[in-house]
Amino acid sequence: MNQVMDKLKQYPVAVIGVIVLLLCAGVTFLRSGLIEELTVQEDELAARIQTINGNAKNSKDLEQDVAALDAYVVSINERLFDRKQRSINTDFFYSFEDRLDIVISSVNQLAAENPALMKGGPNELKRYSAVSYDIDVSGSFQEILAFLYEIHSMRGALMRVAEFQVDVAAGQGATPGSLSAKLRLVVLAQKE
Repeated sequence: MNQVMDKLKQYPVAVIGVIVLLLCAGVTFLRSGLIEELTVQEDELAARIQTINGNAKNSKDLEQDVAALDAYVVSINERLFDRKQRSINTDFFYSFEDRLDIVISSVNQLAAENPALMKGGPNELKRYSAVSYDIDVSGSFQEILAFLYEIHSMRGALMRVAEFQVDVAAGQGATPGSLSAKLRLVVLAQKE
């Protein structure tokens, strides 16, 4: 045993190095489960930092975008129909007779909403509702086409033609070359 002690005294740096190596190996062995867990956490945090940096980059001019979207919402809200104001809504469609050379024989506001736009439908409207109208129009092909164009380019309301049927005008007072059209319009309205 004296020989071993003499050798240890002769090489103290090597002895201290072996002791430190054994301590490091023991600590590594005891902490090996934590190393994997901390590596996974580090990867997740690095991914979150990358996402945050990307969001910071993409949020440039966000205030102006929000202001522009708010202006669009205000513009849409100004153009909505009110389902309860039937006479105002009907007069809106009859006003086309003054601007265009067509005859609107009837405007009927339908009581039921379009099922595709109702709650649970494929095109459900969450913020607004829709009002459907059946409109009978008579005039020449060009006049009816102008009426459709006027509806398409309308700035006062948000509407679309859901159904369209054209027939040759028949009956008393029908002029030659005159057509009659039946339209179903869907107009964006205030939510009830």
